[in-house]
Amino acid sequence: MEVNRLIELGRYEEARSRILAGEEGDADGLAVLLELRDWLRLKEYDRALKVLEQDGDLVQGYLDVVQVKAAIQAFEAEDEQQIRAYLGHPHLGAEAWAVLGLVYISQGDRVQARQAFEAALQTDPRHFRARTNLANLALEAGQIDEAIRLYQEVLRLNPDYALAHHNLGAAYRKKGQIDKAVYHIKQGQRLQMRPVTRPPRAPTPGAPLPMPERRFLLGGRWWLWLLVLGLVLWLVGRRP
Repeated sequence: MEVNRLIELGRYEEARSRILAGEEGDADGLAVLLELRDWLRLKEYDRALKVLEQDGDLVQGYLDVVQVKAAIQAFEAEDEQQIRAYLGHPHLGAEAWAVLGLVYISQGDRVQARQAFEAALQTDPRHFRARTNLANLALEAGQIDEAIRLYQEVLRLNPDYALAHHNLGAAYRKKGQIDKAVYHIKQGQRLQMRPVTRPPRAPTPGAPLPMPERRFLLGGRWWLWLLVLGLVLWLVGRRP
């Protein structure tokens, strides 16, 4: 299967691995989609929209930008009927399931909520918010050891996720491990004071380097700005 077809299907990690191995593929489009996914995982919808405004033209072959904006509006509103339309979407499905789980929680249906979060993880195994909510359900049910295990998994995916630190601290406090509880609660408080950043990229087995940021990709636009800047400096240098 061609790399760009993998990107279209939402199989980002496979596509990324093959591009890093030297195969031809749309590295720019993939980088934009990875950034979009990062902000969706964080529920930073405003930043996801900014990605589309800035570089939506680079991903038009993979998704409908207008549709994505409508999906984000549905996610923000937690509109169950509209969210359901995106459950099978290759680029939005994981977030749709994660938000649907929150809708079920608001309705008091913990069983359906768990199933929704698990579906999100089937679509995107590194969706740390969905895993955090599974941990929250476990903690609420008194399954403290299971909750701790899940929070620890979340922090392996995103060590700077403040909510996971805070809730892990609460779990340790219930278990009577006060020193660990204090450590993680303080970590959570410290991280809440920092600007939100994208989580670390998952390593690709056998890959020597991570996928570069968009501004460093060969097909990106930064080279054009450098060219313009160089031309301006050359013209200034020629002035008498």
